[in-house]
Amino acid sequence: MSTKNEIAQKIVALLKTLPKDRIKHYASFKDVQLERFQNKDLVAGISEKDLKLQYASLRDLVNDKYKNYYKLDDKLLVPKGNPNYYTRIMAEIRGEKKTSFLDAMKIVTFGK
Repeated sequence: MSTKNEIAQKIVALLKTLPKDRIKHYASFKDVQLERFQNKDLVAGISEKDLKLQYASLRDLVNDKYKNYYKLDDKLLVPKGNPNYYTRIMAEIRGEKKTSFLDAMKIVTFGK
């Protein structure tokens, strides 16, 4: 039983290293998983094999394994048809620039 608790503690430690979400969601992945793995009763109901798999998966997410494994090149990030598409979306997510209603309608209508 102690190995389950040790794995759960490792998972909680990894979850605490995750950055805060940029956009506030109804339920944060980090908060929900922290609550789940800090509850001893819920951890007792999960098999040790599943805990190890969840730990390995979370470790891969924290280390950006798939982001580094599947690199995106400029051909995907800067498409020829609309080269500012992704930079404009990321600027709006970060809150750097607000698009006016008329500009948004122009983008929807003409695509640029």
